[in-house]
Amino acid sequence: MPRIVKNPDERRRELLVTAMRLFAEEGYDNVSVRAVARAAGVAPGLAYHYFDSKQNMFDAAIEEYSRRCAEGIIAILDDRGLSLDEKLDRAIEAGSDPGAFDHADFFHAEGNGALHDRLSLGMCEAVQPHLRAALELDALLRGGPRGDADGLASLMAYGCIGLASGPGMPDEGAVKAAKRYFAALVAEFRSGEKAD
Repeated sequence: MPRIVKNPDERRRELLVTAMRLFAEEGYDNVSVRAVARAAGVAPGLAYHYFDSKQNMFDAAIEEYSRRCAEGIIAILDDRGLSLDEKLDRAIEAGSDPGAFDHADFFHAEGNGALHDRLSLGMCEAVQPHLRAALELDALLRGGPRGDADGLASLMAYGCIGLASGPGMPDEGAVKAAKRYFAALVAEFRSGEKAD
């Protein structure tokens, strides 16, 4: 079989996608770096070039998967054609749609709470700066100061992702509550601009 040369970043991403799939299908204990290499169609030495241990590969796979899960939410938050209220509503819907996540069953499985929390934290870290930028843009368009957009973005991201993506989700009540809380927080953010 001829050797296929790929961009190192692309090859690393392929290995991580394969690793995440295998970890989700077979469990951490039943996957090795060699098994990931075999499933990805590369030599084990190449996989070890990128990841010196299974734990490092797993950590990187969770981080990469968190970023991938956050991409849809980020695209909504970065859409300049939407108002802040539309962005928030659509972002909550996207974040609570289990069909949007390849391995939702794995992360929501009984006994995988710590993994779910780790995934949620990674998503929060990816989403927070985009949420802050959306809040700042809203303030700019309204002609007001940005206030504490960073603090509010953190509160919203870390609070909502846990609320809207917890075990047993989607829970329609939790999604409605998240939307209601976001509306109240944004109203306070906007009224604070007027008071300054």
